[in-house]
Order: sequence, then C-alpha cells, then structure tokens
Amino acid sequence: MQRLLLILILALVSTGAWCDFSCPVGTEAACLDGGDKVCPESTQCVDEHASCFDEYPCELSEGFVCASQYDKVMKEFENTAQQYDQLISENVNLREMRLEQRNCVLNASTLDGAKRCVR
Repeated sequence: MQRLLLILILALVSTGAWCDFSCPVGTEAACLDGGDKVCPESTQCVDEHASCFDEYPCELSEGFVCASQYDKVMKEFENTAQQYDQLISENVNLREMRLEQRNCVLNASTLDGAKRCVR
C-alpha cells in the first residue's frame, strides 16, 4: 500500500513539474535572476527609490520625471539664476562707474582734469 501511494505521489509530482509553458504571440520567454525586473519596451524602469511628486504631475502625453533628473535640472537652474544675479550686479556697478565718470568729465574745468576722470 505504501509503495502504491509513493508511486502515485511521484506520478503527480512529475506531471506537475512538466507543465506546459507558453508566451503570448509576439513575445519571448526570458530567464530572470532574483531581483530582476521586467519593463515593457515602451516604458522606462525606475528603481524602488524613485520619488513620485504627484499622481499626475503633468500631461500624460508629456511623461513623468525622475527625482534625480528633477534635482539635476533644479541645480542647473539655481546656477543659472546665480550667474544672472552676478551679471546684474556687475551691470549696476558699471553703470554707476560710468555715471561718476560722466559727471566728473562734465564738471572738469580743464582737458587734463577730464582725462583724469576716465583713467
């Protein structure tokens, strides 16, 4: 009886192990290691540390942004804004210097005095 039960169990296990495997039409089978992810070709995989800013942060046709890309763009924006502020400051200083030179030349009583204003 035990022998018959053992043969029956082995038969069930062996038929279960040889199940039929198929893929949908136009797809391929793949062997994956533990932790591997599968992403459709039409999408972009993101890791488990990716951040979502909002459920739909922009138009669906425009896509989404990864936190690392967002941080990079924001850093570039801050650098550009800092350069802009520096240029504005330099422009103000140059205008003030030009105005001082102009007033000096206008108030000079001699040609030598006017030349000293712009040197």
